Amino acid sequence: MRLGGALGVFNASQIEDLEPLCDVLDTYGLSAISGPDGMMEMTDDELFAYREKACELNLVIGETFYFANMIDPDEDVRAEHISKVRAMLTQAEKLGCKSVVTLVGTTDPGGFPTHPDATNGYLHSSAAADEFREIVLRILDGLDLPTVKYIIEPWNNTFFYEPETIRAFFDRVDHPMLGLHLDQMNMVSQATYYDTTSLINQTFDLLADKVVSVHLKDILQTRGPGDFVAFKEVLIGEGSMDYATYLRRLAELDPDVPCYCEHLPTEADYALNFARLHYIASKSDVSFLRRT
Repeated sequence: MRLGGALGVFNASQIEDLEPLCDVLDTYGLSAISGPDGMMEMTDDELFAYREKACELNLVIGETFYFANMIDPDEDVRAEHISKVRAMLTQAEKLGCKSVVTLVGTTDPGGFPTHPDATNGYLHSSAAADEFREIVLRILDGLDLPTVKYIIEPWNNTFFYEPETIRAFFDRVDHPMLGLHLDQMNMVSQATYYDTTSLINQTFDLLADKVVSVHLKDILQTRGPGDFVAFKEVLIGEGSMDYATYLRRLAELDPDVPCYCEHLPTEADYALNFARLHYIASKSDVSFLRRT
């Protein structure tokens, strides 16, 4: 496993930033970075040079993200998203970046990809899975890229949420360039909140062969308006996620699998998460690969 963080201070926007970045990464035991924000504007020579320098410094470029409603009902908008993801995959291949990540999104054209579908439960239906399958196949059609993967992140507003459903979707698409962005916290529900150990084991038993990149977060059940159940993202160790099991199962995968902390406002918050992860890993007889 390789650890990284989504904050800018843990990533390099240009090749000149890579070597100075290593002091920060080494402080926290990190060796995974995200693709640079300007990847799509980089020339082939710049992409190849960035890739070579990252390799020289023993850094894995794990993922770059496209945050959009891939299943937008407007066909012109949908076609634009598909074209952009195809272009990003081509650039990521040259960069040596392992993956391009998207969510399924929502059929609400005005919403964010993580916004619940306000009109109906269509996104949880088999029809939505069939529709998104066609989008995935349009993205991957004719691409001959040997290393980069198009990977999908689970989210609870769609069918792409529970291990069995995700496995069924992969089997139906049946394409070697399709993979999973494993955010296990996003897959927690009321049914699994008090038994994340079983959820984690089921996820890995069914999907380990598809995991390309990982997010590391924790989840706490709280009470929302009207005293209804709500979930909140919290620092690692402050929620219900069984991190000992999670890290042990991750350690069974390719040792270069990148695992990122995200959604934290300050370097200090990330530092606390990193320290807790290293501690839990050591107690579980596994470890994150350091850069040196």
